[in-house]
Amino acid sequence: MEISSSIFSEVERRRNRIKPLNERIKRLREFTEECEVRVSVERAKLITEFYRSSLSHTLPIPIQRALAFKYLMENVSVPIEPGQLIVGIRGSGVKEVPTYPEITLHTIEDLKTLNERNIMPSKVSEEVIRTYEEEIIPFWKGKSIRDILFQACLKNG
Repeated sequence: MEISSSIFSEVERRRNRIKPLNERIKRLREFTEECEVRVSVERAKLITEFYRSSLSHTLPIPIQRALAFKYLMENVSVPIEPGQLIVGIRGSGVKEVPTYPEITLHTIEDLKTLNERNIMPSKVSEEVIRTYEEEIIPFWKGKSIRDILFQACLKNG
């Protein structure tokens, strides 16, 4: 416990030393600090839609991945918060983190752990859990890169 409180104290001390360049930066920083980290299901849904479609089944894997990226770029939302001059996509909102079911498939237990952990929690909404239960897990189970690697390791001893 003492280590974590000293770490938090040090983080707070360093935060207080940082002075924003201007009022816009100050507002953006305060807004970002007020937001909690959330898991976004948008990317997982889009990538699942793409791989579920017939577009990808007969093509070489590098072409599939390129087309999946194209599909994401054409369909993902790009949030632009007030005062931002640089925008991009990581999640569908401030401090939202995407998931990558094609690489590693989170279980419902994983998502609940992310939501409930004390250090660096990532809030997981009921919508995310429901989408994982109904769409993401049924499609990706046994197909993610992690699952394929584990299956190969078990097969090869």
